[in-house]
Amino acid sequence: MDIYVARQPIFDSDYNVVAYELLYRDGDMNLFKGNIADNVATSIVLMNSYLNFGIYSLVGDARVFINFDGHLIKSGIPELLNKDKVVIEILESVEPDHKLLGKMKRLKELGYTLAIDDYTADYGYEEVTNLCDIVKVDFIQCSREEIESVVERLKESNKLILAEKVETKEEFQWAKSLGFDYYQGFYFSKPSIEKRKALWGSALQYVRLMNELNSPEPDYEALSDIILMDVSLTYKLLKLVNSNTRLQYEIKSIKQALAMLGVKKFSRWLSLAMVRNICKQETDEVVRYAMIRSNLLKEIGINSDLKDSVDELALLGTLSILDAILEMDMEKVVDSLPVSNEIKDTLLGKKTIYSDAMEICFAYERGIFTEAINSALNINYKIELLSTHYLSSVTWADRMFEELKNSH
Repeated sequence: MDIYVARQPIFDSDYNVVAYELLYRDGDMNLFKGNIADNVATSIVLMNSYLNFGIYSLVGDARVFINFDGHLIKSGIPELLNKDKVVIEILESVEPDHKLLGKMKRLKELGYTLAIDDYTADYGYEEVTNLCDIVKVDFIQCSREEIESVVERLKESNKLILAEKVETKEEFQWAKSLGFDYYQGFYFSKPSIEKRKALWGSALQYVRLMNELNSPEPDYEALSDIILMDVSLTYKLLKLVNSNTRLQYEIKSIKQALAMLGVKKFSRWLSLAMVRNICKQETDEVVRYAMIRSNLLKEIGINSDLKDSVDELALLGTLSILDAILEMDMEKVVDSLPVSNEIKDTLLGKKTIYSDAMEICFAYERGIFTEAINSALNINYKIELLSTHYLSSVTWADRMFEELKNSH
């Protein structure tokens, strides 16, 4: 199954791209059919942008505008996002109440930029407009007289104004003469669709995670073990950390990734994931291989000189099949993940401290046992244990795999 995100550039007066708006799409047709609720559409955009594509791979260093309805703002979802990266765009259909205005004020205090979408001359919620930094004026729904009146009023309030749905060069030139700051519309560019293979999660894993997260004192070890059993969750957690920090941390284990993100933030992202219904997992034999490898590498680590690298080895096993699942070159996959150089290089087949353990695993899978002997000697792993460890890993993976299949 494929996933989609559309992005439309936003320009300044000199045709420089200053931001992108990310838009919901559910297929190759470049339009929003209006067949799902606004909050679900935004949830899917966020999940796809942050957890599947990675926000920086979509827009680079540019800022992004993302639509939010009242429900998502009240739930605190915008606070999960990087305030320097994301503009919180309030849908024009939002009817403000005391709670929503309070949340908007908090976002302002935290340093977020707020925008109002599809603004027209008869927009009736001045308190929302007052809290917004950017006003997107709808060029289709407003007459020229209305636009001139709106621009004059907004300029007096020191608002940044964006001409939205600009469809001709003449409209752009006229908007420039009025003093608009930004411009967006079909004259410049239609939304472009980005497409990628979906990476589904397991319903059972989400239930287990929620149970652990809701305990009085969530256990990072237990959370890590649950996540490592699921390739989807492992990949998305790493993408999420990378999207939220944008710092070149080298992550060596899932426990470290969780610690960097924080249990509270991860829990809220998990809730958002469940809104998107990503628990419809399509299990595949390649996922089973990842589970076997992860457990086998863990056993090899425990019984060798790599005792201090068990978490890293387990992560390597889970990540080792991402290129097959995503149908991407491994080099491109690891480039967007905040894992250590040793893990990246191992996945790319380079010589590292983990290479011998990986070679033992691969050699056994291929049935070329002589290749495993030298690698085992290099890390003081008793090769006679390999059959037992592999069989126990297969048994464990089969049991877990059946649980995952039966969980949805």
